[in-house]
Amino acid sequence: MPPLMCNYYLTYKCNSRCTYCDIPVNPSNRKVKEAAAELVIENMVALRRLGVKIIDFTGGEPLLYPHLPRVLAAAKELGFFVSLANSGTLYSHMAREIKGLVDDLKFSLSTTEPSAYHKERGIDGFDKVIASIELAQSIGEKPSIIATATPTSIFSMEAVVKLAQRLNVPVLLGPVFDCCGNELLQQQGLKELDRLSKLANVCVNWAFLEFFRDGGNSNKKPRCRAISSTIVVSPDDRLLLPCYHAHNERLQIVHKDGRSNLDDLWRSEQVQHKRALEGTWEFCQGCTLWCYFETSFLWPPDKYFWLNLKSKGRWLIERTKQQLRARSAPSQATQQQTASEVAAAESVTR
Repeated sequence: MPPLMCNYYLTYKCNSRCTYCDIPVNPSNRKVKEAAAELVIENMVALRRLGVKIIDFTGGEPLLYPHLPRVLAAAKELGFFVSLANSGTLYSHMAREIKGLVDDLKFSLSTTEPSAYHKERGIDGFDKVIASIELAQSIGEKPSIIATATPTSIFSMEAVVKLAQRLNVPVLLGPVFDCCGNELLQQQGLKELDRLSKLANVCVNWAFLEFFRDGGNSNKKPRCRAISSTIVVSPDDRLLLPCYHAHNERLQIVHKDGRSNLDDLWRSEQVQHKRALEGTWEFCQGCTLWCYFETSFLWPPDKYFWLNLKSKGRWLIERTKQQLRARSAPSQATQQQTASEVAAAESVTR
């Protein structure tokens, strides 16, 4: 099976300095130059040839990439489902340029207190994020909030949920990654995450909770499918293996006569050998980096597969409810159709 998703790092630059992320301050990342838009687009054509369906444009702060509108337009034209995660502090400068080019527009917000926001992110950006969410809604977008729970913030996360409910925005609530020396959620934090997952407007991946409690990835019996399910491309046009967070190989992508060899590179013996070892390295033991396990759990069928599927059903429910609430004076027929959509989605989670 071909990879389903590409995590495309457009830039490692960021105007924030989040306490749980080292991407913009990592010394090796500071030397990385960003690829031209033409090269990114050629890589996306190669990804389509390979069978990739979803591109998540990330960073750093992807809105700092100067050619973002052009890249997003090309991604949509190529038929990808496009996801974009951003801080929300720069969105107003590019909102209308990227309108309609993102299927899953995510804003990062983990507190309702401006002072706590500054402490966590290193900038005064709380009001800008709220304004960005409202701007996105005003131009017809359907934004969501990514809320990162740390051992400190998890017990005040319900306030973020209530804020999101007032804004009519679903919350993707997840734990802080086990990288950069981050302190991870303990049992009480996981219990609170589980409790919050039952609130309206909240989406938590139940497969992750189970996986975390089980101790994460076992390199003796790996559940990680990072290479099989997800292609990771760096800003300087390299394929990262096995993943961004633990890459020990950076393979240069070659462009010739307007064609990228990214698809051929992924199929190469070198990459396939690495693929056969995914999840087995020493650094893979106990890993819970969710950006790779969400796709890893798509196969084969096991308890994580079913919990992941249930979580996706919950997401469909919340997005459907969001669209329903956003409609002004919907017709009775539309209401009935939406109710049917919600009921169908709910049946997946039972």
